Amino acid sequence: MNWSEINLNNWVLWLGLGIVALAILIWIYIRLHEKLPYELNETILTERERAFYRILKPIADKLELQICPKVRVADIVSIKKGTKDWQKWFNKIRSKHVDFLLCDYDMNIVLMIELDDRSHESERAKKNDALKNAIFGGRLVRIRSLKDDVEAEITAALKKL
Repeated sequence: MNWSEINLNNWVLWLGLGIVALAILIWIYIRLHEKLPYELNETILTERERAFYRILKPIADKLELQICPKVRVADIVSIKKGTKDWQKWFNKIRSKHVDFLLCDYDMNIVLMIELDDRSHESERAKKNDALKNAIFGGRLVRIRSLKDDVEAEITAALKKL
């Protein structure tokens, strides 16, 4: 092998490395500038939930409670340490939420509120409701109509605690 063959081999090697580096840079550029398929919602609450929030707000203020809307069940409860099939139990709650969570000023959990409407009549919804009832027991207040006496229902639930 002579000197010109060695230089030619180095040139091919450097060209190959340059092409690979350029391909990596192009891939990184595309990934950083790709359009994400997300758009910001106007509000986190449905019209019905907003109407209920307007009813709930003065009641919560009077009771010195904070309102947290749409809180994941997995952020309210945890699975006991050492539970067999932990992932199975977590999967049951990971995508579920309560419509409203009432907390004291230190953010200690007081009550959960669910707005029940026609969407709660399906078999799947009934199973979800039964699970939430079992998890939260007396700390869960179900409101079926915005015309209900919400303050009386919340006060009654608080007295049972």
